[in-house]
Amino acid sequence: MTVTWRSAASYALTVTLGSWAVGALVDLAWSAAADTPGLWVALWPANPLSHVFLTVAALTLTVTRRLGAPGPPWRIPLVDGGAYLLVLLLSYGLSAWRDGAAAPADDAFAMAGYAMLTLQLPSAWLLSVWRAHHLRTAPNRNGGGSDAARTAAGT
Repeated sequence: MTVTWRSAASYALTVTLGSWAVGALVDLAWSAAADTPGLWVALWPANPLSHVFLTVAALTLTVTRRLGAPGPPWRIPLVDGGAYLLVLLLSYGLSAWRDGAAAPADDAFAMAGYAMLTLQLPSAWLLSVWRAHHLRTAPNRNGGGSDAARTAAGT
């Protein structure tokens, strides 16, 4: 059994866009309280890196869900949460490196910490848990068994 492309894409878009929106809204509330809305606009909607992150994260989660084993719903957030965090770290680390930061890995992990504070990462994990229970699967084209299993069975 494999997850269908449509279900994998729906899952990935829900997790990626939903968690990004939660992070943006929490940060907007903080920016409004601190009276710095210009910083919020520069960090979230006007930041081209945000759009790259959204695209790469959605594609990564789609491919991870489609090509990965369907498995139990509790394992999906562990695998996909790691993939989401890896994309976050890589995108902000590469951006910091491109901008000439002295320690791009430190900047990437600082952004991951910021994603925790704005609830972006926790909401990604919660959305992944929720959507993992709604993934649709379809039988493999080879009848559901692996090539090795069919060879061993003599079919």
